[in-house]
Amino acid sequence: MEVHAPHEKVHTWRDFFIHVGIMTVGLFIALMLEGLVEYTHHRHIVREARENIHQEIEDNHQSAQKDLVALQEDIERTKANIKTIHALREDPKGFRGSLTSTMQFHSLDSAAWNTSRDTGALTYMPYQDVEAYAGLYDSQKIVNDQAIEIFHRQTLAMTPVFMEEDFSKLPPSEIEGMLHESAATLISLDTLRQIVQQLDASYVKALQKS
Repeated sequence: MEVHAPHEKVHTWRDFFIHVGIMTVGLFIALMLEGLVEYTHHRHIVREARENIHQEIEDNHQSAQKDLVALQEDIERTKANIKTIHALREDPKGFRGSLTSTMQFHSLDSAAWNTSRDTGALTYMPYQDVEAYAGLYDSQKIVNDQAIEIFHRQTLAMTPVFMEEDFSKLPPSEIEGMLHESAATLISLDTLRQIVQQLDASYVKALQKS
């Protein structure tokens, strides 16, 4: 924005006030136009951020639906493992069976949320909307972190199996350890399933509002 002095000489107070008035009106119009440009730009940033977040929540909703199915399958596998370990503990010499350890989980994304935060788009959104989004993504992070923790725990629960090919030679303490860790994994899986259910319900509400 530039302000120039009048090219003609000011001879009277009337001329002075005319020039001041013209400059004031010019400055006011320039400021209004600049504000309008910034307002339009901010609205564009917010609209784009909302669209990206909406799509990300929709994608995460689809992932959560798949995760609920996968978690239930993993719960059933873990229950079967516990039953097998009980059989192994009762009759190590005559034991015939196998243990299965697999886990499928679709990680929930937060790229659109992080981008909106880092680019400053969230500063132009209503506080209530930002607060709702933040709560949703905080819960989502808990789910992702817990899924990773359970994956590691589930893997470690099967450590004795890789230590000894012949199950009948496993020390009773190792069998008890597998049983304990498998039971703990089962509890964690069921807890995670419930959290994902609650999170998915929050996804649905967020999608209905936006």
